[in-house]
Amino acid sequence: MDEEYAPDINKKVSQMSLSSGKGTFSLASSQSDSEYDEEEDDKEEPLVLLGFAQDPQHPWLLARHHFPSKAGGSPAWLDPVNLPQGKDTLCGFCENPLEFLCQVYAPLDGREDAFHRTMFLFMCPNLACLQQDQHHQSKPLSEKPCRSVKVFRSQLRRTNRYYSKDPPRSDGSDSPSCGAVALCSWCGTWRGEKVCGGCKQTRYCSRKHQLDHWRAGHANYCREVQAGHDQKKGSTLGVNEAEVILIADSKRLTEQGIAIAANTATWPEFEITVEEERDEDISDSEHKSSESAVVLAGVRKGDNFPLADFQDVEEPSKEQQHWASFQARISRAPSQVLRYCRSADAKPLWLQLDGQPQFADIPPCTSCGQPRIFEFQVLPQLLYYLGVQNNPDSLDWGTIAIYTCASSCSSLESSSTSIGYVEEFVWVEMAS
Repeated sequence: MDEEYAPDINKKVSQMSLSSGKGTFSLASSQSDSEYDEEEDDKEEPLVLLGFAQDPQHPWLLARHHFPSKAGGSPAWLDPVNLPQGKDTLCGFCENPLEFLCQVYAPLDGREDAFHRTMFLFMCPNLACLQQDQHHQSKPLSEKPCRSVKVFRSQLRRTNRYYSKDPPRSDGSDSPSCGAVALCSWCGTWRGEKVCGGCKQTRYCSRKHQLDHWRAGHANYCREVQAGHDQKKGSTLGVNEAEVILIADSKRLTEQGIAIAANTATWPEFEITVEEERDEDISDSEHKSSESAVVLAGVRKGDNFPLADFQDVEEPSKEQQHWASFQARISRAPSQVLRYCRSADAKPLWLQLDGQPQFADIPPCTSCGQPRIFEFQVLPQLLYYLGVQNNPDSLDWGTIAIYTCASSCSSLESSSTSIGYVEEFVWVEMAS
């Protein structure tokens, strides 16, 4: 990849990519999980990139032809035409359209067929659906498990019909080379296949979003249009004025590669910036973990306990030690919302010992049959930035781990059909 092409944060991602994913895990398939873990523990830990949520310096930086990594708002689709459709866009339990959570731009260095490459993560905001998801994520594909969390991968060559082969301008004055399909006016996320029968202007991905938009104020605007009033007269009403502006802005911003939604309840939008995890001294890190484990066991550093008292103090459990180690690692950068490490040696940072997937729990790529490897994880800190309330009924998770095809197969390109996105695998660890 030309270093002058990709933004700085994406150069770091591409430098960590596998040079060749084929056969990487062939040995692991003949080993037990315990043997595999023992070998992994002896290897040097690969470099991890940390993602941080921040307000974009300029909104146009989140346009799709700037290839952003972002959270909240609407997705900046890489392939703007061949979007996921049908049941792929719905929660497997409540059957409502999934909401966009985040996307990670991660091109593969030296791979012409993955010069541009992005993963898109969606989930249902309903905690009850996520709890049901826990019983399905370990089911084999033959049982057609339902999911409330889904991730899709898309990749393009440098020369493609959607974007210029040259880097985007640094002042935001350019636009994508090709237009995009019409998106849902309400969510700004999925393909707007249904057209409002009244105004003939707004589009929807589902009946639910059409009803939501109607109740939120589109009914007034739609009636004005049907009655033959011009937009200027319709704008005398507050709701109609906002909607007229929204329609105009939506068309302009979509042309510039930025989709906006009429739904003001969507998650707020942030740019995700990346930096390398600080390489703290191992002994210092181990000291922190050990000290935290002792605190969990009820002993404070510096306290003077008689020998008899120490005999009554229980040794910290493995779960306590694991939690302390997790806390020590996260404390290096407490505001991190994402951890990225696409490597054969990479493993997610789990909060708990129980509930971690075994090798057999990660299904192979449905397109090429190659094994999947861990690529990145989303931490619960993102919930704070998205404004999710901290109460028992609110959405919550411990970590969301994304596994992608080790070969990052190019079966997205087919001579007979256009497949813009391939669904990859998500494993969700709940907070407790």
